[in-house]
Amino acid sequence: MRAIIFLAGLAMAASFVLTWVEPPFAGPEVSPLSLVRQGAISVGADASWQSWVFVGGFAVAGLAALVAVMGRGAALLALLAGLSPLVVVGDAVIRAEDLRRDLGLPFPVDFGDIAGTWEVMQDFLRLGVWAYLGGALLLLVAGLSALKGRG
Repeated sequence: MRAIIFLAGLAMAASFVLTWVEPPFAGPEVSPLSLVRQGAISVGADASWQSWVFVGGFAVAGLAALVAVMGRGAALLALLAGLSPLVVVGDAVIRAEDLRRDLGLPFPVDFGDIAGTWEVMQDFLRLGVWAYLGGALLLLVAGLSALKGRG
């Protein structure tokens, strides 16, 4: 279980610097790091709770990987890191159009038409999204499994 937590935590933490979205018309590539640098995501004292959950998820994933490689129990950290995307996505679904406008995405985000949105988005998604989502899913499952095994 520690190896899974290590690899998944490493993938999720590394996705912070990887490209997530590559716009079609030679715009800047979008990654969490680029969004922080541009000021689209603030991590200061005045930052929203959503920003803290999003950015904190990467840090907790990295910490889970570090704790797992040291041979310690990282189940709770894995669970927290794995839950962070669910919290962020849940909030994004609620305020999708505002989020699209804030991030300057070149396509509409319509969760009422998920198939249509997927058709448009899949051409622009890059490795960072998959590392983030895959790492988070594995961390969530590993964290739940390890915590259930204790109880």
